[in-house]
Amino acid sequence: MLKRLLCVALILLLAVLPAVTSCSDDDGPKKPSREIVQVDIYKADADMFQLCAQYKMTYDGKNRVSGVRSEYKSQEVSFTYGVNSFAYRWEGNDPAEGVFVNRFEAELRGGRVQVGSVDCNVGTESDTYNYNYHYTPRGYVLDATFGGSQSFNYEWAKKGLIVKGHPATYDAQYDYSTVSNDYSIDLNALPFWVDARVDVQLAMNLYAQLAGAIGARYPYFLQDADYTYDYLFDADERLVQIVQTPSSMKPEKQVTYWFMLHYADLK
Repeated sequence: MLKRLLCVALILLLAVLPAVTSCSDDDGPKKPSREIVQVDIYKADADMFQLCAQYKMTYDGKNRVSGVRSEYKSQEVSFTYGVNSFAYRWEGNDPAEGVFVNRFEAELRGGRVQVGSVDCNVGTESDTYNYNYHYTPRGYVLDATFGGSQSFNYEWAKKGLIVKGHPATYDAQYDYSTVSNDYSIDLNALPFWVDARVDVQLAMNLYAQLAGAIGARYPYFLQDADYTYDYLFDADERLVQIVQTPSSMKPEKQVTYWFMLHYADLK
């Protein structure tokens, strides 16, 4: 009788052990988050070092950017995703120009913006601009038109990306880096936040790019050829700091910028 009870107990124990092992595996260490919830931007020149902007991101249940907020110009951006549509509302208060509200709406084909328009309201003035995009077979932007008079051509060369604007105000060259661009936002939108060229954020449709609605995301960080870059990673090999230092003598690019990235599991 005792032997029979011991055998039954052993069988039950063996039956339970896989479940115990399985629970232990589920409770193992979690993979570090790649969700960026805040970006701090500092700038420095010969006379100063200061925090110039701070952006905070929120996400929806599908891990898509749902909002961006910043005390800089009291900016707030809210995103809307449809089956074949994409939109955002970008509003704020510019001390020099007054309250502004920009509403962007676009059709999606294959998950990418093909045509769209933005209604711009700044102070008492308002305008509407149209966007048109074409893509390479791999899904990268090939050309874009903004407002009917500003166009951009993207040449994905072996050594880097060349963007030619017409008129030439927005010409730029970017080198390919080895830093992965596999985070919750497209890191290649960051340099446009500190670009001093007039209306560059609007012309390049910064927030649509940030949300990944314009073309396929290039898998690596693109480096403006007029700067040198230094990167800092944490113990989990996540990018936590980008330092963008001028390497050219262009007057408008003589400022060094620091981008500090904060993650959801480190709030």
